[in-house]
Amino acid sequence: MPDRRSESRTHMQSDVLTTRERPFAVGVDVGGTKIVAGVVDVNGQVHSRIKLPTDTSKPEMTLRSIANAIEQAIQAGGASPSAIQGIGLGIPGQVDPQRGICLLSVNLNWHNVAVKDWLEQRFGLSCALENDVSAGALGEYRYGGAANADMVYLSLGTGIAARVIHEGRLYRGSHGLAGEIGHTIFVPGGPRCSCGGLGCLEALAGGPALARNAETRLQSGQTSCLQETFVRQGRLSAEQVFEAARLEDALALQVLEEAGMHLAYAINVLAMTFDPQEVVLGGGLALEEGPLTEVIRRGLHYWLEQTPILREILTPESLRLSALQRDAGILGAAALIHI
Repeated sequence: MPDRRSESRTHMQSDVLTTRERPFAVGVDVGGTKIVAGVVDVNGQVHSRIKLPTDTSKPEMTLRSIANAIEQAIQAGGASPSAIQGIGLGIPGQVDPQRGICLLSVNLNWHNVAVKDWLEQRFGLSCALENDVSAGALGEYRYGGAANADMVYLSLGTGIAARVIHEGRLYRGSHGLAGEIGHTIFVPGGPRCSCGGLGCLEALAGGPALARNAETRLQSGQTSCLQETFVRQGRLSAEQVFEAARLEDALALQVLEEAGMHLAYAINVLAMTFDPQEVVLGGGLALEEGPLTEVIRRGLHYWLEQTPILREILTPESLRLSALQRDAGILGAAALIHI
C-alpha cells in the first residue's frame, strides 16, 4: 500500500500554496447527525454545499463520511483540485489545532482522533481543524463584517458556547476552552446539563432545554397548540417551540421569555468580562430576528439600564445576528485556510 503521508508531503512541498494560484478552500462543518461541506473562495462566496449524514459508528467511518462530503463538495463546486488551497474543519468538541487532533467529541464518539493526518493522507492537501464555535467566530471575523473589531461570538443551538476575537486573534485560554459559558452555572441546583452540572446555561436555554421546558409545562396542565404534537410524538423539538411562538402561543412565548432572559444575562457577563466592541449571535437558534432575539434584546436593554459600566461597553446596536447565517459552519471552517 503506498505511503499517502509521503505523497502528501511531496505534493505540498512541490506547490506554492498562494491564494492567487489556489483561491479556494473546502470548509467542513462536522456535526453529530450531519456533515455540511462546501467550496469557498477567498471572498467568502460559497460555490457548493453538500450535506450528508454522519456515521458515528466508529471513528474510521466518521472520517470516511467527512471524506465523502469533501469529495462531493469539490465535484459540485466546479473547482479543479489543483485550485484548492486546503481543507478546514469545525468539529464539536475539544481539539488540538497544532497537532490536528480531536481530543474529545461526545457528539462524534471521538477520543484522540488524528483528523489532520488522516485527511492529508487521503487528499494530499493541507488540513486545519478547530472547535466548531471557534471556527464560526473566525468566519464571522473574516467574512461577516467584523474585521478590526474585538468581538464576542455567542453560538446558540443544541449547545451554547462563546468565543472571543481580540486584535484579530482567537483567544483560546490555557486549555482551549475560553468562552464555554454554556457550562457556567446560572441557577445553582437547576436542571442537569449534559456536562453533569446542575443549572448550566445550556441546560436552561439550549435547544433541547427549550423543548424540555415546554414539555414540562404541558405535563403540568398548561394549554398550548403544542399539546396535540406532544401527545402524538411523545416529545417536542426546539423548532416546534419556535413555530408555536410565531403563532403567539402563550406557553411557547413563556419558554422563550425565560430562556431569552438567561441569555441576556450571559451577554452581560461576557461583555463585562471581555469588553468587546460587539457581540454577535450565531447558531441555529439565532438565524433570524424573532421571539427569542426580541427577548434577548429586551433583556440586554434592562441590563444596560441597571449597569452604568455596561453602558460604557455596549449599546443596543452592539448586539447583532451573524451575517453568515446558515453558511456560518462552512465559511468558518474555510476561514481556517483563508486566514
